[in-house]
Amino acid sequence: MASLDRTPTPLPSKAHLLGWLTALTGLIAVIAVVVLAALGQGEAASAVGAVAAAFLGVGGVRITVQIRR
Repeated sequence: MASLDRTPTPLPSKAHLLGWLTALTGLIAVIAVVVLAALGQGEAASAVGAVAAAFLGVGGVRITVQIRR
């Protein structure tokens, strides 16, 4: 019989690290694109934006479902 205890189990530290890494990468990419665009380096800003979008697309949201019986 399944337990009725609905106390959430804490996430492992690796799950939090992935979220922080993704957020930090996005922030750095936005800053880099703005700085490059302000300096008149439109091609470089486009390249940095494309690489950042590809990286952030791969490291997107992951959902894990644990079914206990």
